[in-house]
Amino acid sequence: TYKLQFGHRGINQPVIDRKTGKVEITAHNHGFALQAPTDAGFSTVYGPGQVTHVSLNDGVVEGLELTERGAFSVQYHPEAAAGPHDAAYLFDRFVDLMVQYPRKVEAL
Repeated sequence: TYKLQFGHRGINQPVIDRKTGKVEITAHNHGFALQAPTDAGFSTVYGPGQVTHVSLNDGVVEGLELTERGAFSVQYHPEAAAGPHDAAYLFDRFVDLMVQYPRKVEAL
């Protein structure tokens, strides 16, 4: 990670989904970023990963996924719906993962 010279603040930050090419208008409030290769996958202790979302303003990594584990993340607020619910699909994807990988948890 590294500290951004100018943090990402505001409700009008354009981010591109690298899989679909779709541009989302997102809400940000972060001053640090992850340094990861955007042109190729990379290794983590949890398995291979790849960058999924990138800021169109400055190329900062805004989303990641573990390609073999179903885990993903974004570094913005998808619930803020700065655009017309641009990032609602992320919640659908999360729910799909919960259905696909159910795990019973015993009550305390």
